[in-house]
Amino acid sequence: MKRLIIVPLACVAVAAQAQLRMPAEKAPPPAGKSSSQAASSSENETVIEIVRCMVAGLPEDWSVAAMEINLEKPFDTTGDVRYFVARGSETKPTEPFAPCDVTQPAKTLIQARKTQPPERQGWIGARVTVFRDGKFGIRYGYPK
Repeated sequence: MKRLIIVPLACVAVAAQAQLRMPAEKAPPPAGKSSSQAASSSENETVIEIVRCMVAGLPEDWSVAAMEINLEKPFDTTGDVRYFVARGSETKPTEPFAPCDVTQPAKTLIQARKTQPPERQGWIGARVTVFRDGKFGIRYGYPK
């Protein structure tokens, strides 16, 4: 099951000076359902930290960037992480890039799991997507 969290930035991600609108927290959807969900202030802070590191390594002509984390099982503290960017008018990030530190964004997200509600902590995959217009989102993947 996957959930998408989308949080608009108040300024362009390139500057990485993010101020977020804090939406109200919604209850998770019933098991087997997927839905957009508001981020908590802790999740907002986590994403800001991750985005700051990601934008530091992006080429000037980037349009969309993504970080993917894959864990073997829920609550693992290490796993695989990959970073991709799309340039110009491309919309699907496929070109690898290096953020400010290859491990820091992934460690930040794994650490932040402790602040999530218990029913949301068991994810095994996560994808942070950053758009040039300053919006970004997180999609979590859960075991079936």
